[in-house]
Amino acid sequence: MRPSGKALGVVGFLSLAAAAAASVVTSWRGRPPVLTQPVPWRPRLEPGSPRQVGVVYNPVKSLAHFSCDALAHATRKIDWPEPKFYETTTEDPGRGMAEQAVTDGCDLVIAMGGDGTVRQVAGVLEGTTTGMGIVPLGTGNLLARNLEMSISDLHSCIDTALHGRPRRIDMIGLRATRQDGIHEELSYLVMGGAGFDAQIMTDTKDDLKSRLGWLAYVEAGLRNLVSVRRPVAIQIDNDEPIRRRIRAVLVANCGEITAGLHLAADSSADDGLLEVILLTPRNLIGWVSLTRQVVTRKRNGLPVIEHLHGKKVVLDFGGSPQPVEVDGDLIGTYGRLVAEVRPAVLAVNTYPENITPFRSLANLRKTSALGQSRLNWRRFVNPTVS
Repeated sequence: MRPSGKALGVVGFLSLAAAAAASVVTSWRGRPPVLTQPVPWRPRLEPGSPRQVGVVYNPVKSLAHFSCDALAHATRKIDWPEPKFYETTTEDPGRGMAEQAVTDGCDLVIAMGGDGTVRQVAGVLEGTTTGMGIVPLGTGNLLARNLEMSISDLHSCIDTALHGRPRRIDMIGLRATRQDGIHEELSYLVMGGAGFDAQIMTDTKDDLKSRLGWLAYVEAGLRNLVSVRRPVAIQIDNDEPIRRRIRAVLVANCGEITAGLHLAADSSADDGLLEVILLTPRNLIGWVSLTRQVVTRKRNGLPVIEHLHGKKVVLDFGGSPQPVEVDGDLIGTYGRLVAEVRPAVLAVNTYPENITPFRSLANLRKTSALGQSRLNWRRFVNPTVS
C-alpha cells in the first residue's frame, strides 16, 4: 500500500523534530544551576565608568525577579547608581518602558526577557546613542545566540550586559501591507517569516512552550505540516522580480536559530545586508533533504532551500495573503512585505572578541590537568621549582 502524502510529510517533519528535540535536551542537560555561583565559562569583565542603568523586564519569565536582584547586586558591588526597573505589561510589551527609561536619563537600557522584549527595547534605542544590554530569559533568545552570548550562564549575561563592548548591529525595517491597503511599519533584529513558519508561531501552545521550550514549536509544526505551496513574487533591490511557490519565506538579519543550527547561509548581524530564505519542500524526500541541509549547512542535493542577498526585498503574495511573524511574534496576515536593512543602527553590549572564553568545564579541567602535568615535570627535572 502506498503511504499517503500526509504520512510522508509527517515523517519528513519528524526529522526536523528530532533535531530540535536533541538540541533542547542538550541545552537543558548542559545548563548550569543559575541560582548558585557562576560557572566560569568566560572571565568576568572589568567595570567601566558608572552608568545609570534602566532594566525593562518581563515579569512573566520564571527567573525575572531573581535576575533583577542579581543585576542590582552586581551594580552595588561596583558602586554604580541603583538601576531603574520597568515592568512590561500585556498591553505594552516593552516599548513604553524603554521610552520612559531614556526619558529618566538611563544611558544603558537592558532588555530582560524573551525575543519580544528585546525587539521592543531595540525599536526605541534604534538610531540613538543609548547603549543596550541583553539578559535573555526566553525560549528562543535568538539575538543572544547570534551575538554568541552565554545564554546558559545568567551571571555571565548580566556581566556582559553591564560591561560588554558595544557592537553596532543592523536592524531590518519592515512595511507590511494588508489586502485592504492598511499597513504596519516596524523593525526587527533576527528573522521575519511568512507562511509555514508564521503559522507555527500562531499555533504554538503557551503552556507547552513554558514546559517544553522548542519542542512546543515542533508540536505545532506537526499540526501544520500539510499545507499547499503558495505563490510569491520576489524582488531584490532593483533586480527583475522572480516567482516561486513556497512553503515559507524568511527575511533574515542573521541566521542561528538554536543549538548551532543555521537557516541563513552566511549572514551576520553587522554585514549591512539581509538574506531571503525560500523553503520549498514538496514531499517526504524534500523535507528530509531540507533537514539534512540545515543540520549539515551544506546546501547541496534537492533545491528545497534558496538564499538571496541584498539590501531591500519586496515580497508580493498576490491573492494569497500569508501570516507573518518577526522574531517569534505574530503581527498579522499580509499580502505584501517590503523589508530593508538599516545598517549599524543599534549598539549592543557583547563579550569582547579578544578575550578567550572557557568553552566548557571539561576544557577547563583539561587545561588545568595539562598545566599540573607540566609543573610536575618541571619539579621532576628541577626539585627547586615551587
